Parts: sequence; structure tokens; C-alpha cells
Amino acid sequence: MSIKNKMKDFFGLEEEPNAYEGEEYVVAETKQQPVTEQIVKSEERPKTANNLVAFNSKKKERSKVVLAEPRVFAEAQDISDQLKENRAVIVNLQRMSKEQSRQVVNFLSGVVYALEGTMTSIGHNTILCTPNNIELTGSISNLISEDELNSKGW
Repeated sequence: MSIKNKMKDFFGLEEEPNAYEGEEYVVAETKQQPVTEQIVKSEERPKTANNLVAFNSKKKERSKVVLAEPRVFAEAQDISDQLKENRAVIVNLQRMSKEQSRQVVNFLSGVVYALEGTMTSIGHNTILCTPNNIELTGSISNLISEDELNSKGW
């Protein structure tokens, strides 16, 4: 065999390996799996580098409590915007007239109802409005008599 034929044989450039009549070739059968099976098997193997997840990978969003002291009824919309952003709001109504504070309480009670939240009195002319993502536990006792509440409150 010449070098030229050996090179063709080595690189597989020869079309038919049995082209030489004087020599016998034995063709060895090799079992090759289809490419799709090889891909599936490589995907079935667990990849250790991709299975690791850091516990602190996501930043925890902190809850906020907003303190509000409205002076006019128009500021009630700012309070409702805070509630819509899932923030609890403590509203001090001492700087408002009795009629305006009643309007603010009525407006905020509608907002809280729409957001499926809660509204709790935590003191004289002070209310706590919470959206549905905040759970309230416990209670605050009212030491104010009903006469004082009716004369000063809502």
C-alpha cells in the first residue's frame, strides 16, 4: 500500500473500503446510540453546579408603617395610596375638625374594605389602617368613657 492510499484510508476519503480486490477487509460493527438518546441521557444527569441555591438570593421586602397626620380631607387620598401599596398607616386625626375627621374615617373605611384590610381605633382620634397582607393580633383597651368619645370623637 502506498502512503497516498494509507492517508485516504486513515481520513476515510476512500468511497468503498472493499475497492481493493486483492486484500480483504473486515468491517467491525460499532453500535452508536442515536444523538437524541445521548442528549436525553446527558440531561437526566443532575448538574451539581446548577442545583445550588443561596438562601439569601432574594432580598426580603421590608414591611413599612406610615404615620399620617392629615389636616384637610384631600390628604386622605395620599393615605389610601399608601394602603394600596400594602403599607399599614397610623392616622392621627387630632388636627382636623370633627366633621372632616368623620369624612376621612368614612373614606378610609371604604378603601380598607375594598382592599380587604382592617381598620382599628388605637387611641383617641387615632386609627390604624392595614391592608390584607398584615395581620393584627391583640387589642388595646379604651379607657375613655363613651361621653368623652361622643363629645370629642367621631
